[in-house]
Amino acid sequence: MRSHGRAAARLAGPAALVGLLTFPAGASGAPAFRDRVFSGPVARTSELRGATPAKKYLTGDGIAVEARVSQSVSNPDGVAQEIVTFLGSRVHGLELGKLRVFIGVPSEISNACGGDSDVLACYSAAERRMYIPDRDPGAGSSAGFTRNYAITHEYGHHIANFRSNSPFPALNYGAKYWSSYKFVCLGADRGLYFPGNQSTHYLDDPGEAFADSYAHLPENGFSTAPWQFNERLRPDAGAFAALRRDVLDPWRGSKRKVVAGTLNSRHRSRATSFRTALDGSVDLRLRGPAGTNFDIGIYNGSRLISRTRTAGSRDRLRLTLCRDSSPTATARVRVIRRAGAGAYTLTMLYP
Repeated sequence: MRSHGRAAARLAGPAALVGLLTFPAGASGAPAFRDRVFSGPVARTSELRGATPAKKYLTGDGIAVEARVSQSVSNPDGVAQEIVTFLGSRVHGLELGKLRVFIGVPSEISNACGGDSDVLACYSAAERRMYIPDRDPGAGSSAGFTRNYAITHEYGHHIANFRSNSPFPALNYGAKYWSSYKFVCLGADRGLYFPGNQSTHYLDDPGEAFADSYAHLPENGFSTAPWQFNERLRPDAGAFAALRRDVLDPWRGSKRKVVAGTLNSRHRSRATSFRTALDGSVDLRLRGPAGTNFDIGIYNGSRLISRTRTAGSRDRLRLTLCRDSSPTATARVRVIRRAGAGAYTLTMLYP
């Protein structure tokens, strides 16, 4: 594990690399399929203003999805129902009922998504809306990809929008289990990935790789589609298992562990540990008696990651840890006596 660079600058102790990870070479070349993700509204809204009124369509399992359709699309009700039925066949949770869809002809979609002709679809997190074409790309455009592939990829972004990967934005890093399995925190810290970069590092954006890994889930039917993103993030069986868990049984928040102990002249420190199976925030809080001075230190083996050195025994240590290459790695937390004696409690929150 590694203390994440952004957090490490605020720590009293050094930011130590305590796990090593070797990556293969990354992807290269211009993408054949390109989309965009907006945290706010889409770049242009004129198409949406001229669309049919919002209407609910039911999936095969009874989930209502709101859709609006461009007046340029023939048989708008039929196309909307076809797409919503298809969405219901994707691996999904209850977030499907929160989705909105705009369906337009390809030129309208590329315009709404920013005006780039090579952009096939996009997703607005603020609107909870996918902007998708009513048909497959034309010959020579987005080779190897279909309308339904674009829909599935965009739905991957919608899933991320409704998942927590605290303290990282899941829309940019991917959801918790997949992101941790793929060492996204460590890779971003080392400059190998560029979360949220939709321009010069589109192919190295783990948020895009998460959405495309979702599209490649075998049960979604596109496992043989080309993989164009960073090779380090190409999905394997473990990544698919983590992604399914993100969709069907997502991470709910930090675990909590409370440890009590006593320090005195005979027992000058005591240690406990927790498993570092996921990337995320660690929050350690110490409560000792008045008149004592106890510290908290967090270690990987014998290597110190960080520790407190404040007066008294009301210490708090917060940092972000990146998972390393060991699936069974543990962090060791030690309460250290500097002065005084007595009982303490240590509360640990970790992912």
